[in-house]
Amino acid sequence: MAKSNPYQRNVYAFLMHVFGFILLLEWILPLRDVTDTANLYVFVVFLLISFSLSFLQILPILSFFVHFGFMFYFIHILYMDGRFLSKDWLAYLWNDIKYNANVIWAQDWVAMTGLFRSILLFVLLWLVSYLVIYWILYRKQMLLFVIFTITYVAILDTFTPYQGNEAIMRLIVVGLSIVGFVHLERLKEREGVYRSGKLLIGWGIPLIIFILLSATAGYFSPKAAPIWPDPVPFLKAIGNGDGPGTGGGVRKIGYGENDSRLGGPFVPDDSVVFQAELTRTHYWRVETKDIYTGKGWDSTEGERAELDGGQNDQVAWMSDEVPTDAYSATLTMEKTYPHINYPLGLNEIQVEEEAVSFSLDESTEKIRTLDEDGDPIELEEYQMNYDFPRYYIEALKGAQPGTGEESNEEFVERYTQLPDSLPDRVVGLAEEITGSFNSRFDKVNAVERYFRNNDFVYETTEVAVPTGDEDYVDQFLFETMQGYCDNFSTSMVALLRAVDIPARWVKGYTQGEFVDVTDRSTRLFEVTNNNAHSWVEVYYPEVGWVTYEPTSGFSNPYSFVYQSVEENTGETTEEDDSIEQPEQPETDESNIPELDPGEDEESAGATGSNDGTWNFADISWKPVALFVASLVAAGALLFFGRNKWIPYFYILRYKGKRDEGTFNKAYPALLRQLHAVGLTRKDCQTLREYAKYIDDHFSTGDMQSLTARYERVLYRGDSSEQEWEKSVELWENLIKKTSS
Repeated sequence: MAKSNPYQRNVYAFLMHVFGFILLLEWILPLRDVTDTANLYVFVVFLLISFSLSFLQILPILSFFVHFGFMFYFIHILYMDGRFLSKDWLAYLWNDIKYNANVIWAQDWVAMTGLFRSILLFVLLWLVSYLVIYWILYRKQMLLFVIFTITYVAILDTFTPYQGNEAIMRLIVVGLSIVGFVHLERLKEREGVYRSGKLLIGWGIPLIIFILLSATAGYFSPKAAPIWPDPVPFLKAIGNGDGPGTGGGVRKIGYGENDSRLGGPFVPDDSVVFQAELTRTHYWRVETKDIYTGKGWDSTEGERAELDGGQNDQVAWMSDEVPTDAYSATLTMEKTYPHINYPLGLNEIQVEEEAVSFSLDESTEKIRTLDEDGDPIELEEYQMNYDFPRYYIEALKGAQPGTGEESNEEFVERYTQLPDSLPDRVVGLAEEITGSFNSRFDKVNAVERYFRNNDFVYETTEVAVPTGDEDYVDQFLFETMQGYCDNFSTSMVALLRAVDIPARWVKGYTQGEFVDVTDRSTRLFEVTNNNAHSWVEVYYPEVGWVTYEPTSGFSNPYSFVYQSVEENTGETTEEDDSIEQPEQPETDESNIPELDPGEDEESAGATGSNDGTWNFADISWKPVALFVASLVAAGALLFFGRNKWIPYFYILRYKGKRDEGTFNKAYPALLRQLHAVGLTRKDCQTLREYAKYIDDHFSTGDMQSLTARYERVLYRGDSSEQEWEKSVELWENLIKKTSS
């Protein structure tokens, strides 16, 4: 083992401490760009303190307390309110540590608090600073750590937003200097030269000059083009499903055919897919999938059917009993695909090209576009006519299971399919959610509400990927409880199928973002890759497939209405859990068609996020913050000053009353107020003893007089009204004293 005796505080030791500090600094600085770590200055100062204490060779026990003192003081600055090391401060810290201990035991690393993460980082810096000095001054072996540091910065520079050009230059200079000086120390020990300041100067200065000249020449010299291709696009392509091993990495949002492995974060992409000119907003379907595998979705092999002349005579999503309104829409594609984006209720597709045919996959309901030779063709513009449904709640509640398509066992098996590996607790949760409801409509709404009424969070970055035998739905429902549309929609389908309700997974796009009103008084919407979305369709006998939207922050474009109310009043009444009423875009209302039921704020022209959720960045936060701060300040003032104003509230409430029973309410109110100011009545005290205690405290006899009259009302049955009229001034004087 290396020497354990203290090193000499000389120029060499000082330089090694400086170089060691700079080396560790390169591990801290990237945290600002690659993590959510803020206030890095406290960690830098803590590291500087640690190296300073090491150089000064402070007593270990004193160094220990200094480290802990600064660490907890910095924690206080970052996270705590109130007085440093107060009783409440220590209690808060202890509770946070206990909570994080349970989190660590459960291996739920994401759930650790920021305070605890900061403590761990402080401790890690403390330990590593000690190890760096130990390696330099005692072991005299530093090359491996320098290589690790350079590799760390190079990886972050390649795969994260962190720019490491300057860091690499600093590491070359500092790293080579450390390695050179450490090698010099080893040579001195080998040759038995333990005291030679001239050797340090004569060997060290040329070393530093040579390193600086080499680094400068390397920085300014011309560089050859990279020999290897950039690995980042390749890895992103894999994550997007465009390379080998697809499905398990980072997903780039947008439409893709491979859904066999769901999960993981995605990279937002606001590139425009198409523009839609229409008068009624809705979702744009691309395809459905019916086989849930436990990791993602697959589809049954289906036959292909031709849509002659673009006429949809092959598939009907709703029965003839469902009332509909006829609409049309025109799509102009910015990104072309050999398939159609269409709304529910599609009747006809119209294109200018004559030699275009449409092929419908009867399993997925995906409509592909083909040329005259049967090869895929990508259309730049097409128009479609469709029926927009209006669902009556009476019909949905009256749907009888086992009728309609459900009389076909193959249909039921197909749309209630679940993998054998699905954990039992998913089925148990589905039965728990729906068990108290009778109709299918109520059961489905209960499942849809479950995601909104519990702690499920819409999240696009910190999204888990199931590994091993983990089930995608089970992981989301019971472990992470955060994700995006795929998590919500897949989980709702699985829960419905678990209680034998036919449901399927649908993917396509939301309505997009409102752009403008056209000369034809129609609305123009822009749909981007960020609007790619998945949702749920549930089958109701004698009604058809009905759209549901479980994802937090999104609204169902189709409304549920009571037929009786609509017929009597001509108004559309939505269920409590249906969509929110929209806002009108800020433009000339004379040229704008009326907003459609089901159109949300984003599609109506309010600027929103491209994924269909509210964009908080567009809110004017200053007045909101001022308003909230005012409310908080007013609430705090009222709460902490309640002993000042509550007595006058009681006076206002009881003083002017002379009815029977007022005394019986006012006296207990006085007791409550006395307790609130710390004059607590002990369990063994009678009212008379307590009254004497109060009079001794206030140096009066009012409480005993008031209590005697209260007891006459309470025990002798004297008139409460008369006794209150005699006692009201005593009561008022006493209760006012509690506010002084």
